[in-house]
Amino acid sequence: MSNQDGLTRRALIPGAAALFVPRHVLGGRGYQAPSDTLNIAGVGVAGMGRRYLQSCESERIIALCDVDPSFAAKVFRRYPKAAVYGDFHEMLEKEKSIDAVVVATPDHNHAIVQMAALRMHKHVYSAKPLTHTLFEARTVANAAREAKVATQMSVQSMAGDEAQATAEILLSGAIGPVTEVHVWCDHPLYPAGQQRPAADSAVPEGMDWDRWIGPAPYRAFHPLYHPWLWRSWWDFGTGTVGDMTCHALHVFYEALQLGAPTSVHGSRSKMHGGLFHMDADGRETLPPLIQTPECESYSTVVTWDFPARGQHPPVRVHWYDGGLRPHRPVELDPRTPMPSSALLFVGSEGKLLADYSGGNNRLLPEKKYRDFQPPPKTLPRTIGHYREWIQAAKGDEPARCNFEIAGRMTEVALLGALAARTARYLEWDSANLRVTNDADADRLVNPPYRQGWTL
Repeated sequence: MSNQDGLTRRALIPGAAALFVPRHVLGGRGYQAPSDTLNIAGVGVAGMGRRYLQSCESERIIALCDVDPSFAAKVFRRYPKAAVYGDFHEMLEKEKSIDAVVVATPDHNHAIVQMAALRMHKHVYSAKPLTHTLFEARTVANAAREAKVATQMSVQSMAGDEAQATAEILLSGAIGPVTEVHVWCDHPLYPAGQQRPAADSAVPEGMDWDRWIGPAPYRAFHPLYHPWLWRSWWDFGTGTVGDMTCHALHVFYEALQLGAPTSVHGSRSKMHGGLFHMDADGRETLPPLIQTPECESYSTVVTWDFPARGQHPPVRVHWYDGGLRPHRPVELDPRTPMPSSALLFVGSEGKLLADYSGGNNRLLPEKKYRDFQPPPKTLPRTIGHYREWIQAAKGDEPARCNFEIAGRMTEVALLGALAARTARYLEWDSANLRVTNDADADRLVNPPYRQGWTL
């Protein structure tokens, strides 16, 4: 403590030196004073929320909210001192000491929880993608900027050493200007190609199914949606492309200064009602194709087109999932297996093959780059994904995947999901948040909420 003349309290009190000892001596090494500890609340704590909260246990977990108490029971037991709620609005209203909120609901409920917390100037950590719709992503990013709070989206490898090493190679110009990027992922992890169940199922005891549905169109409960399996359904999730794009995009989004694409095109594996059937004349036929599936397909290909940016030429970014991959680079040693999930950058001077989240970099052709030395480490490395957010909430610099950058990457991801869902070519006006060539797709940019729910 100091007075206005710059005299310390120690100088004013005779013998005071003995009273001032390092904090770790008082509480042991690693000690954190209660005044330096965040009060954290979790919303949607039974699934990935459990892992997020465990990674924040350096702070106090004081409140938990989940609409399915049976599913969340283990998490409730882990934090016996935390207050338990089924309604996040009630929790935020009653628990006045909450400093920060961890949001881990299904995608379709992200934005309503985020916005409630941001309006109360709470720090927010959220599962990815940031939101379920493009309108929500822009709205939440703007609200976070205005609230001036610490935010972070769950791209755990962002600014990790491997990802930054890949970005540094791109920035070094070693493979020349990049004109193509190929990203492939061996997901989906969840059942794809599903049709809405014909029969209803009993709601788990104690679960508030209406609140779980939230702003989405109402449908009856079924275990094909909850727990865990909601991600494949477009009303609740964003499919594999929406779920996983940001986990790869962060490696090169800033290095290539991507910004927003001008168009996106999606295609998907065909979906039909079952195997071959016999018609009335005994001929084998296929049931009609499902033209507007409610669930993601078994495999998807998406291509985004980004315009020239500064000294960067136009670039096409290609996405593949469900076991699909780009053609094997002819420069790759035949004895080297093609990764099941990876990144391939195509430049004017060469190619770079990297792990899905960065690292294990292989420059092609290998003979040309045999003596290549990695560039100096010029990009900052993370101090730890969760620690970044916690320290930002305590006044340090913003977390690396704060909602500003997360909102922009989510825009790309959700455009990919929109193209995968519609299997169409879409032209995108980012400034006005509009699909300009397809009215049906444009309606999905900001679909109406169910009555009684607002952002």
